[in-house]
Amino acid sequence: MKSIFSKIKRVIKDPWRMHLDLLGLWRLIFIKRVVKGIEVFYSYRGELYPEGINDGNRSPLIAEKAKEFCKGNGIDVGAGERPFPGAIPVEDELKQNAYKLDNFPDGTLDYVFSSHCLEHLKRWDAALKLWIKKLKRGGILFLYLPHESMRLWNPGSPWVGSAHKWIPTYGVLNEFLSKNGMEIINHDPDRDRYWSFYIVAKKNGLR
Repeated sequence: MKSIFSKIKRVIKDPWRMHLDLLGLWRLIFIKRVVKGIEVFYSYRGELYPEGINDGNRSPLIAEKAKEFCKGNGIDVGAGERPFPGAIPVEDELKQNAYKLDNFPDGTLDYVFSSHCLEHLKRWDAALKLWIKKLKRGGILFLYLPHESMRLWNPGSPWVGSAHKWIPTYGVLNEFLSKNGMEIINHDPDRDRYWSFYIVAKKNGLR
C-alpha cells in the first residue's frame, strides 16, 4: 500500500514521469522484439523495423549523401549528440532553437541541415520559412525525415507518443518549398533501410 501511495505522490509531483511510464507500458504491450539470426527487429502492426530505430539521432545515416550538397558555413537544426560534420549545432534552447535563429543574419548561411527534427515541430511551416530566410542565394536545405510508411513513428504511436506532431511527406514538402523560393535539386521519396527519406532544395534567390 505504501508503494502505491509513493507512486501516486511521484506522479503528482512529476506528471511527465507518468507520461513516460505509460508510454513504456504501451510499448511493452504493442511492440514485440524479434530476433532473426544475428539481426534484431521490432514488430508492430505486421511490420518489422530494424533495431537501429531505437537511436534517436539519424544524422550519421545520411551524412555522406548530405556532404555532397552541404558545404561551407551551415547549421544543423536539432543536431543532438552527433551534429552534421562542420555544422553549427542548433538545439532546443531558450535563446536558440528551430524557431529562433537570431545569431545568424538573414541570407548568410550556405546550408541548413536537419535530420529527424521537423516531425517534432507543430509549427513546422514557420520553422522552414525561417530556415529558408537564413540561407543565402543558392543556399542548400537538406532534410532527412521519417517515411510516411513508418507507422511506428506516427504521432500517437507507442514508440513516439506525442513527440511527433505530424507526418512529413514528399508531396507536402515539395509543394511548400516550391512556393517559398526553393527548387528541389535532389531527393529520394522512397524509404531507405531506416524507413526515412531525404529532400535537397536550393534557394533560387527570388525571396
